[in-house]
Amino acid sequence: METTYLTRNFNYWSKRGINGPKPLPIVGTYLYQFKTPRPHLSLQWQEKYGKIYGVYNGNAPLLVVAEPELIKQICVKDFNIFTDRNRNQRNHPILSRHLVAENGDDWKRIRSIVTPTFSSNKMKKMYPMIRRCLEDFINELEVYAKDRKEIDIKPMYGKYTMDVISTCAFATKTNTYKDPNDPFVLNAQKVFQTSVKRLLPLLLFPKFVLKLLNITHAAEESVNEFFFNITRRIMKERKNSHKKYNDFIELLMNAQKDSTNNNPKEDENDVNEAHHVNEGKEEKEVEKKILSNVDKYITEEEILAQSWVFFVAGYETTATTLTFASYELALNQD
Repeated sequence: METTYLTRNFNYWSKRGINGPKPLPIVGTYLYQFKTPRPHLSLQWQEKYGKIYGVYNGNAPLLVVAEPELIKQICVKDFNIFTDRNRNQRNHPILSRHLVAENGDDWKRIRSIVTPTFSSNKMKKMYPMIRRCLEDFINELEVYAKDRKEIDIKPMYGKYTMDVISTCAFATKTNTYKDPNDPFVLNAQKVFQTSVKRLLPLLLFPKFVLKLLNITHAAEESVNEFFFNITRRIMKERKNSHKKYNDFIELLMNAQKDSTNNNPKEDENDVNEAHHVNEGKEEKEVEKKILSNVDKYITEEEILAQSWVFFVAGYETTATTLTFASYELALNQD
């Protein structure tokens, strides 16, 4: 009976005439990634099973599409149909509500609130703050250059990135260069230092098992609470001071405070400009279709979730990109 339950969906793709690698009980096809790097494995499976094949994340069937035109059809032309994503953080009371984890109408509502933050108008207002952070970063590098010291550049970029994020998103200046144990950077790093013991159950086990194991997220809950508490403190201070800021959290707080749209034309321009900036008319029409007539309200838990994503998603990705860029520039100085 146990084996039957654990493999109950393993004929899902074969019944539909779709080929794919053989799944294993509990882990599905996920275990293959530990033997072969995922990019190589994807190429091997594509050569063996074709550009459309089926895999299993635990017991859940997933369709892999490697056909460019079909990918465009799904991700652009029919995006209004395929808006939902797999929810790995489905058990967490707060992180299940951030933009990447949300689905359906909640995703559309939060997306319509967050998107205007990245319009050129908003970004221009942030530039002086970014410039000051960059000056601090250069001053720190000059110390190493003066003494001709070697430097591990990625941690330095991590400090710079966290300085920019905390300054521009939350108007909070960090002490990342002077304090080697700055809590902002340490906690951002801990998010990516995930143990296999916590990660595998999230990927493979059903919701009721995760609840029994009290596993709601890959990172330790103390790390998540660090970022939640920062946002709570900033929100409380701003409510008491009544000062206005041009940053990410101010936009979210305004949406929480007032669900009415004070300037619909400006918001519409921001939304259209901020997303798919480099794409054509077709993509923008799909975006407009999805996000039109959406109520703009947000709960405190949703604000905490978006702030967590802003901190964490921006930290590692930006620091890694800058590191690789520096490496290439060092190799190609001409």
